[in-house]
Amino acid sequence: MFTLINADADDDAEITDPQEIAELFAAIAAVAIEAIGAGQARQLFDAVVEQDGKDPN
Repeated sequence: MFTLINADADDDAEITDPQEIAELFAAIAAVAIEAIGAGQARQLFDAVVEQDGKDPN
């Protein structure tokens, strides 16, 4: 289960709807692919997934 915080919302509303999360991730992925290429975007997202559950510090 993923929960995203909407930083633009005045009330810091969480995004919990799976469809909204998927659409947001697709938009982020599209921008990343356009900016750094498909191969590097995949490496970036793989690294983020690998860090899941680890202490960010």
